[in-house]
Amino acid sequence: MTSRLYFKSCFLVVFAFGLSACNNENQTKSPNTEDTIASNDSRAGRYTPFDTARGVTRISPNLYKQLADTLGIRAIQGTYKPGDSSILHAHPDFAMYVLEGGTVELTSEDGNKQTIEFKKDMAVVLPASTHSAKNIGKTTLKVFVVEVDRPRE
Repeated sequence: MTSRLYFKSCFLVVFAFGLSACNNENQTKSPNTEDTIASNDSRAGRYTPFDTARGVTRISPNLYKQLADTLGIRAIQGTYKPGDSSILHAHPDFAMYVLEGGTVELTSEDGNKQTIEFKKDMAVVLPASTHSAKNIGKTTLKVFVVEVDRPRE
């Protein structure tokens, strides 16, 4: 399978994750999916769209390329060469598919660090978060991210 066809297949899989998360009215929250950014604080009875000024494509355009943006859904490709790092940035709820694996050190807004080994073909769906990232491995990490900006129920 050519890499272009492979990427399109990956795009469809992850995009479907994003759409199903966006349209699922009967979602149940796990205890650790508390609202992590004020823009989606449904407890206050308001919804403010995600502040794209804190978005990764604006903060780290050398690492992330926006592929599409419509209906509150953004498709993004990220590439971190060994040693590359992004400064503190935010994501609304998002799904991520790993095109090429690598080892990343994530630092949260409060300074907590964790090392994650992203393996090729790994897919994750995560709540909104703010963090910085650094490729501490020896391989280039490539990811496909679908961000879903939506009100919380």
